Amino acid sequence: MKRLLVSMVGLLGLMASATPVMSPQGIILNPVPTDLSVQTWLDRDPSGLGNATYYFGDKIKIYVQVNQNAYVYLFNINADGQIDLILPNPFNQNNFLRAGETRVFPEGGARYEFTISGPAGIDQVLAVASRTPLSLAQMADIKSGQMRVQGASNLARALSIVVTPLPDQDWVSDVVHYNVQPRWASNPQPPVGATPKPPIFFITPVPGYGVLWEEREDTEYRVAYRGGDVEQVFDYYHRDLVSKGWVKVNFKSKKGKKNPAYEAEYRRGGDRLEVSINPRGGELVVKLEWGR
Repeated sequence: MKRLLVSMVGLLGLMASATPVMSPQGIILNPVPTDLSVQTWLDRDPSGLGNATYYFGDKIKIYVQVNQNAYVYLFNINADGQIDLILPNPFNQNNFLRAGETRVFPEGGARYEFTISGPAGIDQVLAVASRTPLSLAQMADIKSGQMRVQGASNLARALSIVVTPLPDQDWVSDVVHYNVQPRWASNPQPPVGATPKPPIFFITPVPGYGVLWEEREDTEYRVAYRGGDVEQVFDYYHRDLVSKGWVKVNFKSKKGKKNPAYEAEYRRGGDRLEVSINPRGGELVVKLEWGR
């Protein structure tokens, strides 16, 4: 990924009545609530915080889980627009998962591995789950593992054509982000006695909203939209957090002249996540702060 290098032994050196939505990053989303869910995470990000870091030459493992029987399709989207097909692939075309089942890729004993290479940037793994099989014939050659489309927006458009004939409740997607850096940028061994900084929590910006700016720090993520409805934006983040196992434990609404400001606290195990949404002039600022 990052022009994913796949080393293999012997080979290879989504809705009917509602229109699929594409996020600003080109990720396909189902705007209709569904009780089908799919979750994907990485070996360096088992809690799903979404900002693991891998360095050139590192091996990566990708996990996926569904809550109901479904066919799962996995794609890696590189920062430069390169698309890699993770599942199905030439060595494993069994992409049917049963309810509650978790799979890892590469699986144990697999004849292939995923190796990180350049360029540096933010990669994404997109998971699409469907109650019925999808046809990827127009976008990929599964036997060779080669994609026929490149670029996140082109992938999203191709997938939207495939899922549009499906019933509203029959497909869903999920995405996880990770950072790729050259080996010289790594500092894997912190000083003795130092506490490694936890990663920030990342959620894809709200589909259809104009992003004015984004800021990322060790334990914070902030994004400003060009206006918008506070309740609608909060509902988007709330649904995403709940789907990843977070539980809302506190909520406050501060009345404003036009739009209220929302503050909420979520818990998952020993982790805490605070979400605030504040209208500021023509901006709508969302802040997520992670801690323990």
